[in-house]
Amino acid sequence: MAITRAETQVTWSASNSASVSAGGNQTSDEVTLDATCINAQISLKADNSTSPASDDIIYFWLEQSSADPDGASTDEFDTAGGRLLLAVLDTNDADPVVTTVPLPLPQEHLKVYAEGATAGSTNAITVSATITEQRAA
Repeated sequence: MAITRAETQVTWSASNSASVSAGGNQTSDEVTLDATCINAQISLKADNSTSPASDDIIYFWLEQSSADPDGASTDEFDTAGGRLLLAVLDTNDADPVVTTVPLPLPQEHLKVYAEGATAGSTNAITVSATITEQRAA
């Protein structure tokens, strides 16, 4: 059995990054992890558009889907109350600020939700992410 590593860029409306407006949010496009993925981590980045204010903080959340829980529709993703907090990045501490955190497995699909509303961010902040998968085939 070979162990390999693969990188998957998280996209936001087919772009590698998105701008989270002051107090706003952005949800990434759907990402599908490879069926042979046995371990994964995500690198998250927040880059302030100007000189950071004290409240220029981005919360990154994970919206997971492993299937259709009620069998009545297509795959359903975690909603606001069920999202998993991945990281809180404060661009006032470092700009840009980057962190890498493990992803829980074995979800089939995921989205990344980035928001500045919790902190009431003052400035637009550019967010991006990439996933590194360890695969066994």
